[in-house]
Amino acid sequence: MARNAGPEIAATCAQAEQNQERLATSEGTVLHHPETVPDVTLVAADGSRRGLRELIAGRPAVLLFFRGDWCPFSTTSMRALEDIRADLASQGIAMIGITPRHHSALAGAVERNLLGYPLLTDPELELTEAMGVRVRVIDEMVHLYEKQGIDLAELNESGEWSLPLEATFLVGPDGRICCANAFPHPSRRMEPAEVRERMLEMLGQCHDA
Repeated sequence: MARNAGPEIAATCAQAEQNQERLATSEGTVLHHPETVPDVTLVAADGSRRGLRELIAGRPAVLLFFRGDWCPFSTTSMRALEDIRADLASQGIAMIGITPRHHSALAGAVERNLLGYPLLTDPELELTEAMGVRVRVIDEMVHLYEKQGIDLAELNESGEWSLPLEATFLVGPDGRICCANAFPHPSRRMEPAEVRERMLEMLGQCHDA
């Protein structure tokens, strides 16, 4: 994609990726995250407010951060991860999608991408910030997005030019974060098969304990 975009756009994307290397390594590790999931309030499609710990309800959980339904990297990941939802749900594992997009867009995103797991808005990016995956979009990328007709200040509930990394957090039933995965470039994230394997392994360890 970068090659086809031309040198100027490729350079801007490389600069953005370098900015995001402050948050995650090229090996897929989030550099700074809490030990346990904070009890942050999210917003559902109907505008109701839900606490994250209430949503998890003492279950093992997969927390999935998406930039938004305007982003092809996000929508491709949303659909791919739906393929493992039933397997995880049958074992009592919750799967929750989180995005900065305005909550009025959630129902459409769920319908278009055929999602069976909930998608919620992080209205002020409080959870995104706490989990160490909040990206403040650099000016050069702001200009590039605007040329493409993408206005994050309009799309995001917070009205800010901020995005999450395309991150995956694997959480134990006690709320402890067992794995925090993200890459500097939004085209990469933990594969669904690995998410399933690692969550089922975690569940087996919990049963053995």
